[in-house]
Amino acid sequence: MQFTLRPATAGDYAWLWELKRLTMRAYVEQTWGLWDEAAQEAFFRRSYRSDTVQLVLVNGQNAGLLHVERERSDLFLANIQIHPTFQNRGLGSAVIRTVLESAQALQLPVRLQVLQVNHAAQQLYLRLGFVVATQTPTHVVMRWMPPVA
Repeated sequence: MQFTLRPATAGDYAWLWELKRLTMRAYVEQTWGLWDEAAQEAFFRRSYRSDTVQLVLVNGQNAGLLHVERERSDLFLANIQIHPTFQNRGLGSAVIRTVLESAQALQLPVRLQVLQVNHAAQQLYLRLGFVVATQTPTHVVMRWMPPVA
């Protein structure tokens, strides 16, 4: 699936918050037993950084979010969320492949964490070459290493 990325702006906040609610609520409820709307929104507001968040667009339409942070020793895939309308069509894989291509060009590994209960995402990451690095009671930490040039 073809897509473009554009930097998020303050005007995207409401759409991105709704995207989080649509894509993450069930996983949060499975992990912690409840979705506290006020607490989740406060956390989202504190962690929302438009300088590292990009919107994924398909035919000019908002389709998801990509949040990658360049750290000293790796790229941290902090978040990828695909709107349910665009899920299961290869978009998430295509977006992640662009991150892996960037990491390969930089010869940097990619690190991410995913909720233990999100088995579909874990399977996607495994198919794309990530391996489990460690686990916590709530998360699986995964790494991807670039091929040696």
